[in-house]
Amino acid sequence: MAVGIDTIAHKTTLKEQGKTIAVLANGLKHIFPEENKELYQQIIENGGLIITEYPPEEKAKSKNFLERNRIVSGLALGILVVEAAHRSGTSVTAKLAKQQGKKVFAIPHEIDDLHGVGTNRLIKEGAKIVTSAKDILKEFPEIPYKNQPPKSQIKVEKRKECKNKQYNEIYQLITKEPISINEIYKKTNKTITQINNILFMLEIDGYIQKTLGGYTCILEKE
Repeated sequence: MAVGIDTIAHKTTLKEQGKTIAVLANGLKHIFPEENKELYQQIIENGGLIITEYPPEEKAKSKNFLERNRIVSGLALGILVVEAAHRSGTSVTAKLAKQQGKKVFAIPHEIDDLHGVGTNRLIKEGAKIVTSAKDILKEFPEIPYKNQPPKSQIKVEKRKECKNKQYNEIYQLITKEPISINEIYKKTNKTITQINNILFMLEIDGYIQKTLGGYTCILEKE
């Protein structure tokens, strides 16, 4: 488990009350990256698994990530490649999946996108193009699929309106994506103490919440 799409996949699964398996490239006595400590705990608490083939004291190494990819593909029914450079660990995982007889899916990218070279190549080599979740699920009819309600029935989420002008400068910097205090400090002329005080009040008033990686705004449905 690392950063980027791996972390997003785990978090989204947990958000949807699913169970997820994290395959480590290191031993269980180490957390890599360290900011995923809370995520590790959430996976376990929600009935998921943290697994590794390495001894407890083993630290994360580049070669370990390539080695553990065979376990990732081995556990999966199929592999979805969201982005991949010309030579990347993701491409290795896709190759291993094909060798293991698993289905490989890829999201197409623009031809001049460096992060899409690998995905476009996989499609040329036979990976299935994915433009929606249905493209994957139709390959696995045994998986129950819950249709999304029509857009007219979906309630739109919007951020709360903060009427306190003293807090608004910082509040406007906080979105659905986590932002740290250090990032806020770089974007304002306020001291860390001032920022901490404002964040505290915004949290108390129900405008923001502390999450893994910083602060996010609280959305309300309309």
